[in-house]
Amino acid sequence: MAAKETIDRYSGALEWVARIGYVARGVVYLVIGYFSFKAAYSAGQTMDSKDAVRTVFGSTGGVVLMIVLVLALAAFVVWRLLQAGLDLDHHGTDAKGLAVRAGLLGSAFSHGALAVFAALLVLGARSEGDSILDQALEKAFAAGYGQIVTYAIAALMAVVGAAHIAKGVKAGFEKYMRLPEGRQWMKRVFQAGLVARGLTFVLLAFLLVTGAASYASGDRPGLATALDAMAGWSYGWAFLAATGLGLAAFGLYALAQARYRRINTDLTG
Repeated sequence: MAAKETIDRYSGALEWVARIGYVARGVVYLVIGYFSFKAAYSAGQTMDSKDAVRTVFGSTGGVVLMIVLVLALAAFVVWRLLQAGLDLDHHGTDAKGLAVRAGLLGSAFSHGALAVFAALLVLGARSEGDSILDQALEKAFAAGYGQIVTYAIAALMAVVGAAHIAKGVKAGFEKYMRLPEGRQWMKRVFQAGLVARGLTFVLLAFLLVTGAASYASGDRPGLATALDAMAGWSYGWAFLAATGLGLAAFGLYALAQARYRRINTDLTG
C-alpha cells in the first residue's frame, strides 16, 4: 500500500524520469549506430556503449553533456528498477512475466554501470580498473568455472537477442506505444532497430560459445566485439553498415519511447 501511495503521489515526476531515461538510451545508440556505419566505409572503429559515452565527453561542451547524460541514465535505471520490482507494465509472475522482469532488472544494472562509468569520466577518475563483475569473472576462471560462466552468459545473450528479434518481427512494442496516425514508417524503423540489436546479442553469444571471444583474455566482450567480428566477414562492410543503421534505428526507437510510450504508474491494472 505504501508503494502504491508513493507511486500515485509522484506519478507525474515518475513519467518524466522514464521519458528522460529513454532519451539517454536513444542518444547512446544513435552514436553507436553512426560510428558503426562510418566504420564500414572508413578506417574508423566500431564502439560499444562506453565508447559512445567517451565520444559525448570529447565533444564541445562535453563535461556539461556528460553530467546531463549521467543524470538521464540514472533516471532510466530508476525507471527500470520500478518496472521490474513493482511490475508497472503488469507482466505478471508466470515464467514469461518473470523472464521479462529479469530482463528489465538486467537493463537497470547495465545502464547503472554505464552511468557510473560516465560519472567517473566527469570526475576525472580512471575507469579502467576492475569492476565487481570483472573481479567475479576472474575468480570464476581461476577456480576452473570459466567455461560454465561463459556458456551461461552466452545463453543469456542468446535469449535476450531472440527476445529482441521476436519483439521486432511481431512489433510487440505497439502494445505500449501510441504512435501517430499515418506514421507506418516509424513502425518499420523501430522493427529494424530491435532486430538489429537482437542480432548483435545472438552474434556475441555465438562468439562466446565458439571461443572467438572470451572473458579469460581480460577483454570483456561486448557490442564492439560483435561488430568487429562482423566487419571481418566476406562483405562484412555491408553487414556492418546495415547493422549500424539498425542500431541507429534502435536509438530512434528509444527516442520515440520518450515521446510516445505509455508510462503506466497504476499498480492495480
